[in-house]
Amino acid sequence: MPKKIMISPLNRVEGDLEIIAEIKDGKVQNAESKGVMFRGFEIMLKGRDPMDAIVFTPRICGICGASHGLASAAAIRNAWKSEMPINAFLVGNIVLAIETLMGHIVHFHVLFAPDLTNKKYLSNQYYSEAVKRFLPFKGVSYLKAIKARPSMLELMGVFAGKWPNTLIFQPGGVTCSISMSRQTKAIGLQRELQDYVEESLLGCEIDRWLQNRNMEDMERWLNESNHHDSDMGTFIKYAREIGLDGIGNGPGKLMSYGSFELPGNKTWLPSGYYDNGFIEFSEDKISEFIKYSFLKGYQGGLHPSEGITDPDPDKEGAYSWSKSPRYDNRVVEVGPLARMVLDKDPLIFDIFEKSGPSVFLRILARLHEAVRLVRQVGIWIREIDARSPFFKKPIIPTEAKGTGLIEAARGGLGHWISIKDSRIERYQVITPTAWNLSPKDAFDQFGACEHALNGTAVEDEDNPVEIGHIVRSFDPCLVCTVHTIKR
Repeated sequence: MPKKIMISPLNRVEGDLEIIAEIKDGKVQNAESKGVMFRGFEIMLKGRDPMDAIVFTPRICGICGASHGLASAAAIRNAWKSEMPINAFLVGNIVLAIETLMGHIVHFHVLFAPDLTNKKYLSNQYYSEAVKRFLPFKGVSYLKAIKARPSMLELMGVFAGKWPNTLIFQPGGVTCSISMSRQTKAIGLQRELQDYVEESLLGCEIDRWLQNRNMEDMERWLNESNHHDSDMGTFIKYAREIGLDGIGNGPGKLMSYGSFELPGNKTWLPSGYYDNGFIEFSEDKISEFIKYSFLKGYQGGLHPSEGITDPDPDKEGAYSWSKSPRYDNRVVEVGPLARMVLDKDPLIFDIFEKSGPSVFLRILARLHEAVRLVRQVGIWIREIDARSPFFKKPIIPTEAKGTGLIEAARGGLGHWISIKDSRIERYQVITPTAWNLSPKDAFDQFGACEHALNGTAVEDEDNPVEIGHIVRSFDPCLVCTVHTIKR
């Protein structure tokens, strides 16, 4: 008879998450990912001025508040068909990139890597090195990551004014203007961040790491100089030896909205859908299901522009407050791995083609994206023209519909707004964690993380570290996905 493991709450993730897994013949089956609180921001926004959304939605999450503000402003801008100066695109991309960098670096060192010090790996030849680097509150790399955060926040402050809950994003641009002196300060702070990444994370210059175009290049890099003694080198050699490249495969279908918006409806990282090949992304193919969610109001799937958020805490058969977003009725994974594969990043796509998705590749993609972003932030800072405008006043209609699709650190973030008589008639949000840690849908398809857990061998049911590796590799943020409110 299967044994049921319940981890509640699963720690070292953002927000309250409960994981239930049946163990039969030593393997996980029928995994359930449970968001245990209700998100009511869609309800709170009904009947309000559209601009209130830019104030409310960053408070959905204290980790990716700037991402929500950017998505909300984009949804209103697209509804109003407003234009925006190039400087505003650059500032938005810089703020989003810094928030993503903070998320990636803290996730690896503070949330994910401590599992590498689990007693299960005590006999491994690299265990003592992992403990030296990643032991919570004591590891040298753990502490370096914490100490690097203030300079990242200072860089964020140059552009966002404050974080979290910045209000700089507007439908016509940004409310800050970057003088030449602030631009110069930002260049210096970006250099400090780059020094940290090169000295601690990589053990080499960023350009040297980015010369790795495939798995063979990475192996040569690992054995070159002292690269194996960096955080990246330690992770690569240790993670594969303990088998993280063989667990947590997931659905194998990847999606990205496209990230870092540029003028002319372009993005720095492309949108797309991957299913044994690259397919053009279509927003019309998104739908949300609620069969196993504590919600009511409809059967089957609904596009988020017509979405309904109506709580039903006593719903029979439900086990999560999260909805189940699907793309073309399929379960997809979002996040850094999806972005890097859909960008056809040479290194990540080569490993993906040869080995498929895994815990190892999901984390490597996150770190690799962080490295790429550090360099790109420096480019964007230098492209700002302090003499040009940062905002263009929009023309405001009384009725409109708009969508704001961006890529937050954890994956695709979408805001949908419907405006009638100058008030919000409907507002819907799909977070990255709703995509990755959703419950089953109307077709009884497991969510992406549930899919990745099913079939996983658990060596010790009293120490199911394998479950922790897989769940944390998705970097869940239940703070974003579910909230409780009193009206």
